[in-house]
Amino acid sequence: MQISKSRFIIAKCTVLILFILFQGYLIFIKKHLTLDIDVYPNAQPTPNIFGSHKIGQTFIANRDNLSRIELMLGTYGRKNDKDVVFQLWELTPEKKMVLQKLFNASYVKNNLYNSIEFAPQKKSKDKEYYFLLSSPESSMNNSICAWMNKKDIYQKGNFVLNNQPQGGDLVFRVYSRRPVYTELGRIVKNYSGILGNMYFLIPVIIFFITIQILVLSKLLDFMYKNLMNLE
Repeated sequence: MQISKSRFIIAKCTVLILFILFQGYLIFIKKHLTLDIDVYPNAQPTPNIFGSHKIGQTFIANRDNLSRIELMLGTYGRKNDKDVVFQLWELTPEKKMVLQKLFNASYVKNNLYNSIEFAPQKKSKDKEYYFLLSSPESSMNNSICAWMNKKDIYQKGNFVLNNQPQGGDLVFRVYSRRPVYTELGRIVKNYSGILGNMYFLIPVIIFFITIQILVLSKLLDFMYKNLMNLE
């Protein structure tokens, strides 16, 4: 079955338009996990999390759609096997528990970031939150810890031990879900010179998308010619 040149052109234009719309969707509409808060470096472990011993951290969300928290946890190189409770509390405008999750200590990655994901908190920007880790069934020799820094490396929150604010901060990361284009400003801040200029980054993105469109166009032409040759 032969395909006329006009029908091919219509089909090709349709594919290219759909590709452009898909790129626009990925950049301007689809929400991706983006880093908002990064508290580091680690300096020492916290007290073990067991029995009545609980640890936590307060922080203020920078963006709406808060949806993931990463904690640097430690296992002391052993296979702990008790359940750990993670709670997230919203402190402003009023104190309320947002969520509670349970995970087993055997799944904890030693001295690495461990992720806790949850449904996006739509109006989280500028609200104060408090996350808490506890493990009532754990014991001193069958429990995990978290990593922290005794210095006040995060000015908008505090490390909390047994419900009491302490000096220093936990090592943690906070993520929200946002479209890629909203992150361009943060990305360029990490670079100096021309790479730190938004007016340079945008043309670069357009250039690479244009290259992709041209490559796709050539690929469609190649497929059409081969199809006609087979006929």
